[in-house]
Amino acid sequence: MQLNQTSIRYYDKRLSRLSTCTEATDAIVPDAFPDIGRVVCAYGTVSIKDQTPQNGRFLVSGSVQTAVLYEPEGGGELRRLSIPVSFAHIEEGEGLEPETVCAVACHAAAVDAVAVNSRKLNVSVQLCFSIEGYCPAVCEITEGVDLPQIELLTAPQSITLVEQAKSYPITVLDDVQLQDALGLSLLHTMCTMRAAECRAMHGKIVLKGEASLQCLALQEDGAVRVLTSSSPFTQILELPEAEEGDAAAARLTVRDVDCRIDADGLLSYTVSGAALVTLRRTRAVQQIRDLYLPGKTLRIQEEKAALRSLPPPLPFSAETTETLQTAQHVSHVVSAMASCCSVKRSEEELQLTVAVQVLYLGDDQQLCVLQRVLPMTMSCAVAGTPAQLSLTARASAAGEQGLLLTVSATGQAAAEQLCVFRHLTALETVDRAQDDSGVTLVLRYIDQEQALWDIAKACGTTMDAIRRANELAADAVDVSHTMLLIPIQG
Repeated sequence: MQLNQTSIRYYDKRLSRLSTCTEATDAIVPDAFPDIGRVVCAYGTVSIKDQTPQNGRFLVSGSVQTAVLYEPEGGGELRRLSIPVSFAHIEEGEGLEPETVCAVACHAAAVDAVAVNSRKLNVSVQLCFSIEGYCPAVCEITEGVDLPQIELLTAPQSITLVEQAKSYPITVLDDVQLQDALGLSLLHTMCTMRAAECRAMHGKIVLKGEASLQCLALQEDGAVRVLTSSSPFTQILELPEAEEGDAAAARLTVRDVDCRIDADGLLSYTVSGAALVTLRRTRAVQQIRDLYLPGKTLRIQEEKAALRSLPPPLPFSAETTETLQTAQHVSHVVSAMASCCSVKRSEEELQLTVAVQVLYLGDDQQLCVLQRVLPMTMSCAVAGTPAQLSLTARASAAGEQGLLLTVSATGQAAAEQLCVFRHLTALETVDRAQDDSGVTLVLRYIDQEQALWDIAKACGTTMDAIRRANELAADAVDVSHTMLLIPIQG
């Protein structure tokens, strides 16, 4: 007797989570700056310095360069303070190991600056982390048993697994010549990276994507200007296990953005990011549902082996609108930003917690900000758990004192399936006590639909023997409302 064992090597998704934390610091206004009259707005640009998987947890550390814009006491031109805020975040995760391959995205969902007095600020930053991690794993399953006369009830099960996962550094550099850039200084920088194509070749991955930059810049006259730029890129990544036709996907994340405006109006930026590349393959596995040996007793030692089938995710988009009240009439919207702090799936809807920040001008041309954390609901027909969610916001004046906010979401969703297999570790046959009644045939009336497998197993015979004795079709699997002749095997 031999057990047909199969060893499946793959990458198990151990972590896929969206979480938040808040960091705060106090800062003193430098002597060269005037006293604080009114804090106008505050923004933060995140830089990830280190990300380290450990046993049972994941560490992320870095800093947020916050920019606080304020009006001096007694009036005058707007002043900008740069205040660094450090962070160290621990994400607990069962099954995490030092070999876990991870993708980490972090952004400042909200920055709040409060003047403690005219020379002191308290700055708090709500950070939002999106972490995805894959760990190498091995699953042992049994697909068959080589034993004469054994009856096996099996079914083919198709599973899609991540068979390779690897992270690569990605760097994008670009220069953009700006018009009317004299005296322009950066207030806030936000960058996103998106994959447009990820294709597997023999031993390589062809990755095409785009880095999109959006900056808020302060002009000499105190006006805030929005700058945008997009830089396409192509990367050829080495992955010896890749084969033509593999389902390849890449998740791109930004770790750091170095952006500056030179005196001649040249906007130069360097984006440091990472690409988590996964290869999915689909395989057919025989799933043992039941087994027995007619006339004998089987003693089975087994374990349950669970695998999550991870088909490639499907893209989706959704949108919702909401009207927000402001303290004064909105004359002009300068910029609108939105970021997701949490998301839940409810039937065909997404329930999100969204941090929004809208910079606008009032009728007196005074710069104002509206900052809220809002619950939002969006329709989403694509099944599965949402991931890689990205939000964009648009705002316009609504009524005397209001804003019409439109938030659009794009992302991916995959309907994961848990597949449970049997892993037989030992199998022993034991003879049953002999039946001295001499009965070799049993006549039984089947009044309700019943599986032939269950009848054969209970009577110690085979489905084929019952089919032959009753002239049933070769593919018959159940019977009902019939008199059945059941041959008993000795």
